[in-house]
Amino acid sequence: MYGSMAIYNFKVVGTITFGMSAMDRGAMIADINDIQLALDMDSATGEILGIFKDNIYDMERAELIKQQFNETFNDPNDEFSPIMLQLKDIGFLGDYLDIVSGLSTYLVTVFVVLMSIILWNVGLLGGIRRYGEVGLRLAIGEHKGHIYRSMLYESVMIGLIGSFIGTALGLGSAYWLQAHGFNVGDLMKNATMMMPGVFRAQVTPETYYIGFIPGVISMVLGTALSGFGIYRRQTAQLFKELEV
Repeated sequence: MYGSMAIYNFKVVGTITFGMSAMDRGAMIADINDIQLALDMDSATGEILGIFKDNIYDMERAELIKQQFNETFNDPNDEFSPIMLQLKDIGFLGDYLDIVSGLSTYLVTVFVVLMSIILWNVGLLGGIRRYGEVGLRLAIGEHKGHIYRSMLYESVMIGLIGSFIGTALGLGSAYWLQAHGFNVGDLMKNATMMMPGVFRAQVTPETYYIGFIPGVISMVLGTALSGFGIYRRQTAQLFKELEV
């Protein structure tokens, strides 16, 4: 505590396996009073860890709490005055969090683009397969513009309904993972990296609307592109199609 060297002998009374090589080789469990005695830290501690109640790390909220605490309790002239740091201020954890955040953004972007392409093809194929219906509606005198608009309205409704249902199901699963997590401790045996044994999801404001991007826009775009063929239909071809 006062900058001196600490040497102390502990009696090992048993072993415990955490399942991670890094912790199995270097971690130990001891009474806090014995640790304080060994380090000459009577009624003192070197570090106190704080965790949000929802187990989700909020960088902006943590920064605000840190600033308020340091303004109130930290004294630069007192080496023993408490100082609060948030996770990104410790070692290389800031770089690690930036990498994870960038990777998450990249994965979400790729997923949204892929789903947009899939749903765009669904809308495109759906419009093409309805050419027989379109021909019949043209044959009975319905205007091309009215047919085109009605198909767009249908695709908007299908996209909205599908997006609402998909978002509800996805958020339900995400909330369950956020509250309970998925235990992968059995898969982490003999792991050399320090990784959590329970993986959790995080429900953010973006999760409430990001599914509507591929769900609605892609469907409407596919239907809009396939619907251009309506204006190229010739009345003379309709009778041949209806006969078939």
